[in-house]
Amino acid sequence: MLGLAALAVGLTSASAQVYSLNVVGYVNVPLQANKLHFLSQPLIPSGGNFNITNSIVLSDAQDFANIYQWAGTKWNTTVPTWYGADLGGAVGWDTPLVISNGVGFFLASKAASTLTFVGEVPQGALNYSIPGGLSTLANQVPQTANFPGASVGHDFDNIYTWDLANQKWSTATWVYYGADLGGTVGWSNGGNPGDNTNGPSLNPGDAVFYSNTGAAIPFTQNFTVQ
Repeated sequence: MLGLAALAVGLTSASAQVYSLNVVGYVNVPLQANKLHFLSQPLIPSGGNFNITNSIVLSDAQDFANIYQWAGTKWNTTVPTWYGADLGGAVGWDTPLVISNGVGFFLASKAASTLTFVGEVPQGALNYSIPGGLSTLANQVPQTANFPGASVGHDFDNIYTWDLANQKWSTATWVYYGADLGGTVGWSNGGNPGDNTNGPSLNPGDAVFYSNTGAAIPFTQNFTVQ
């Protein structure tokens, strides 16, 4: 199990809206008041600048919202805070922090509002690498899809999803079953191999926690805007 006592927390956000024209667009993610949301950056922000001061912009309603980032073995001790224009000082995050797409983070909201990601849709051959141990993981592209796919995983790897409504990790943990086990290859969240071979369904802007029992897992996702 994941130990997140320090956050007093442990995916599924409300459905996101995606708008795009060719490769440029935006993704609206609804934020609920006083909730931890497990999110990801689904676009390439302006200039390819993934610093939160450029890529994650909130409204005045989110004064004192915080971002929590996983640092490989524990939560990052750097916790940026948002300050809106209504406070009369500098607007934005008080601490810079880089969060690329394909990486998850927690956003502790303060009010009901909308987070809008703006940027380009990643295209072509998109590279991922899931390190050994615990890491956050997300789809690099803004599409609703089962992820990461039936060919990605080691025997008994786990994926943990966030239950936004109940503010805890979902009790249905995803487990990977490889070909050597003699059954259907892929991910299951019911204890039976092959329940859903491609993994949990993620909306644009969703993230998960991945527990990798072996070596790093490199894989490639090919994506083109239609």
